[in-house]
Amino acid sequence: HFESVTSLGLKARHKGSGILLGRREWLSQGAVAQVLAQVQPTEASFSEVWLANGDLVGRVLLRDDIRSQARAVVEELRREGLRTVVLTGDRKANAEHLKKELQLDDVRSELKPEQKVAVIQSFTGQNFLVAMVGDGVNDAPSLAAAHVGVAMGARGSDAALEQAEVVLMHDRLENFLAAFQLSKRARRVIQQNLVISLGTVAVLVSFALFGGIPLTIGVVGHEGSTVVVVLNSLRLLFGKKQERTAKE
Repeated sequence: HFESVTSLGLKARHKGSGILLGRREWLSQGAVAQVLAQVQPTEASFSEVWLANGDLVGRVLLRDDIRSQARAVVEELRREGLRTVVLTGDRKANAEHLKKELQLDDVRSELKPEQKVAVIQSFTGQNFLVAMVGDGVNDAPSLAAAHVGVAMGARGSDAALEQAEVVLMHDRLENFLAAFQLSKRARRVIQQNLVISLGTVAVLVSFALFGGIPLTIGVVGHEGSTVVVVLNSLRLLFGKKQERTAKE
């Protein structure tokens, strides 16, 4: 028998014996509470996973290393005027350590999936536009609740990929920044194309109504604006190529 307890751990039975694997807070509510009370929590840079099998109790320590590019990504997002908030199920000490190292605007710790959704809904209720980045099964509800869900495709769960509007194919944080900057450029190009196309039509219609223009010039003007719009849109591809060259 095997059972997953959301945000807490795993339960199983082997040869009639119950086995628990999960967070300290969860196992502290059971028969091994006295044992756990005698062991001090780890320092902020580590996470701990506890295993209880009858009288046998063990602890696994996992070190949470901050990615080398994380600081640069957070700094660039701040320069773009974005607020960075981390929602995590980790204990408060780990979250505060992360906030200090990356200079984040805010962190929320020890959250269950439904609590993450509640936080996102509180942001959207304050008229903030929210983008949520995640890769796990527990992140799927939060990805659906945000205005834009972004899944890390390299190792993201199927549930996260299904709920996300954007999927980053490589497990690199800087790809989120690249996607954000690309979306800003795309929006500017769309606005420019609307001005070009609608402006050309307005000019041609005005001449046709009041001054009169030859049919040939009207066709050339209309089709010419279409060509200009296409060429203007191609700048997005050229910009992407230049970014790749700069990174290399």
